[in-house]
Parts: sequence; C-alpha cells; structure tokens
Amino acid sequence: MIAAPPPGEPITARLDMDGRILSADDPLARLQADAGGDPQGTLAIPALAALVRLAARLRIPISRAVQAAQGDADISMWVQIRPEAEGYSLSIVDWQVRAPRQWPGELGVLMARRFAPPEPGWPWQVDTQLRFRQVAAQAASIGHEPPREGEPLTAYFRLDAVIAEDVSPMPLVEALALRMPFTDQHARLRVDEGVEYRISGEPLFDEDGALMGYRGRAVPQEAKRTEQPAVAPASDEQAAEVHSIFGNGMFGPGFAPRLEQALRQPIGRIIANADSIAEQTQGPLREEYAGYGADIARASRHLLGLVDDLSDLQAIERPDFKVARERIDLADIARRAASLLHGQAGDRGIRVQTPPLGESALACGEYRRVLQILCNLLGNAIRHTPRDSTIWVRVDAEDGRARVVVADQGGGIDPVDHERIFERFERLGLSGGDGSGLGLYISRRLARAMDGDLTVDSALGQGARFTLDLPVWTDA
Repeated sequence: MIAAPPPGEPITARLDMDGRILSADDPLARLQADAGGDPQGTLAIPALAALVRLAARLRIPISRAVQAAQGDADISMWVQIRPEAEGYSLSIVDWQVRAPRQWPGELGVLMARRFAPPEPGWPWQVDTQLRFRQVAAQAASIGHEPPREGEPLTAYFRLDAVIAEDVSPMPLVEALALRMPFTDQHARLRVDEGVEYRISGEPLFDEDGALMGYRGRAVPQEAKRTEQPAVAPASDEQAAEVHSIFGNGMFGPGFAPRLEQALRQPIGRIIANADSIAEQTQGPLREEYAGYGADIARASRHLLGLVDDLSDLQAIERPDFKVARERIDLADIARRAASLLHGQAGDRGIRVQTPPLGESALACGEYRRVLQILCNLLGNAIRHTPRDSTIWVRVDAEDGRARVVVADQGGGIDPVDHERIFERFERLGLSGGDGSGLGLYISRRLARAMDGDLTVDSALGQGARFTLDLPVWTDA
C-alpha cells in the first residue's frame, strides 16, 4: 500500500515532450511501478496519462481531481499538469488512500468475501439517484426480500433522524450535499420497522472526479419490536428544527466549516484556471475556447456566491445566532456599498445616487451585516433595472428609527409577491444563473436580528423600493 505524503506536501514529477518520466517523487514512482510501467518510461497510470495528452493538445495548464487504483484500494488526488519548454511539470496535492474497491457483479460477491473485514451487515452500492446497483448476497439473511437492482434506497429503508447535540441527525443527507463519506445513519426496513439498521457509506468518483454514486454497508441492530421506537419522536419544535434546511438540525453546527472545506478550495481552483484560459495567459487560443473559460469562471463565481449564501443561512438559523450592537452610519455604509458595486453598475451604464457627503443616519446594528444587506439590495437592483437608468439610495431618521431606501427603475414586483420574495430559494420563476434565491431571505433575517426589518414597496411597471429599518443609535 502506498502511504499518503505528509499533509500539505506536494508530490512532483517532470516529463519530457513524449510524456516519459524524467524524475518523480517516491509515491508516484511506486504507483507507476504498481501500474506495470517503467519508472523512466511513459506514464502507465491511465488517468494521469490522459491528462498529459490533454495538456499536450491544448498547451495550457490543467488541474483536476483524479482517481487511480493501487492494489485493492483507490487513491484520489488533485493533479496539476503544466506545459513547459521541454516537457511537462506535474504536481499532486490532496493525495488520499481510500477503502478497498467494490467490484461489480458476481466478481463483487467473491471479492467482498475475500477482502471484506469480518463485520456484520451487508455491502451495497447505489448510483447518484440512490438506486441500488449492487447488493451483496448477505442481504438475503435479513429474513425479507432483499433490495432489487434499480430500487431506490429510500424505498427500502426509512431514514430516521436522531435528535442530539453535536450529532448530525441525517448523516446521509449531509454527505450527499458535500459528496463526503457518512457513518451511523439510523434507518429501518420499510417492510418491518422493528428491524433497525445503521448505514454507512462513501462516495464513488470516476477518473474525471465526477460522482458515480455511493457504496456502503448496512449493519443490523437488535430487533426492537416494542411499541416504543428506537428514536423517541421529536417534539413539534424539534421537528421544525430538523426540517430547517441549514439550522441547528439537519446539517448540524459543523456544516459551514465542512462546506467551506469541501467546496471553496476546489471552486477557487476552477476559477483560477478558467480565468487563465479566458485571459490566454499561456498563449493564444481559439476564440471559442477563451469564451468557454470565461463562461466557466462566471458560473463558478456564481457557485462560490451560493456557498457564501449557504454558510450565512446555516449561521442565521442557529438558535444562538447573535449580531453586534454598534454605532453605525447608514449613509456612510450606503456609499461604501455603492463603491463596491461601482464596476458592476458601470458595465450596464447604471448610475447609483447615494446620500451626499455630510449626510448621516445613525443607527444601532452590526456594520458588516448592514453592509451585506445593502450590497445585496444594490446588486439585485443593478441586475433587474434597465441599462442606462438610475438607482437611488436615500436615508432618514425619525421617531426612533433610522432607514435606508434603495429604489430602482426595474419592472417592479406584484403586490401579491411582496412577502413571497423574502422566502428561502424564491426567485419568482426567474431562470438563468443570477441569484440563489437566498439573498433577500438572509437580509430580512439579519435585519430582524438587529431589531429592525426589511420591506418592499412596489407594483408592476413601477420599479421597487426596499427599505431597511433599524433602531436609531442612542448614547444612553
């Protein structure tokens, strides 16, 4: 077995113009030998050889996730190949040795018997839609008809949520969102709910890093046929908490850090490489290829914005979420938000009129959260107002309340939809890649956490006026 290198330490190699190895660090050299290749010969690892051929054809740096087989295990890695004057440089990071491989068909049953650890339960494999693709012969021992190929996992098992602190109630659901392994998912057979199982699994990826499905093991627990369920039914409050998409329920308090780790870094790499293609930093490309790079970068930035929104959503729905109480100036924050979005507005010929210098509206709130709200309101206005038009930002303070208003000249919002637009994932039927449908929901939740509110005044064909209302700052 090839051991993983120390965390953060890359594995490197140099290849000549024909893809032959000139030098390679030890883990890669051993993987080459295990694949039947010459240590100084052409790469014998299929996934890496394919990347070299692609880099040779495009003459640009290429980075992507790769899977390679080594013995009865899989190795996943992130590979970058960069063309050079006399060949290619290869760098591998995030080298991870995975569990023994799952073999297909009858061979899978034989290999499972040969290599599976001596533990109870039976192995299974599903596709990306959670439909069974393989079920080991051990499944017949449960005393009921085993799952059939093509049958959804959730049609065979009823997944149970566990209400407990610092434990994800639905590990399988969280793992699907992050494409990560999971353990200890509580489940019951739908044909006999007295039989309780613990399910664990891990994702399967192809050579291009695309998700192929999951493989795992179902381990039966002691049958409990009393009238008391194994997991006590949740109260109404607990059930609401579990069904809150990213609150302290389904995805647990550690969701945001795991989301950052699983998505932000690879998306950042996609953006960097796509920008490199679009800007043709490694030399001229055909125009359509540069355009593809720009499209990929734009879509990836949208995805990165969605990651930010999901992280914020997880934070604001936690019961212990709090905001700071600071002395803030709504006029100053409005001017700063407009400055941050100046380029975006300028690209569409839109003028943003902000409160004049010297005008102020002191309020009580958290500076960065108010800036986040105003950036969201201005961003929405810029996207939905016509080209060469004007957006107005105004502030005032009276009767113990401070307000900032963002008004645009867009198509307006039907009054029947005024509350609907503040719901989660609501985009009023809009298609395309702009917006996640979370911005206004998050903004209103933040406003209300600061003892304020966010409202809209609009009608079809008359633009929209969004008002952020906060308590006036008092020195008392």
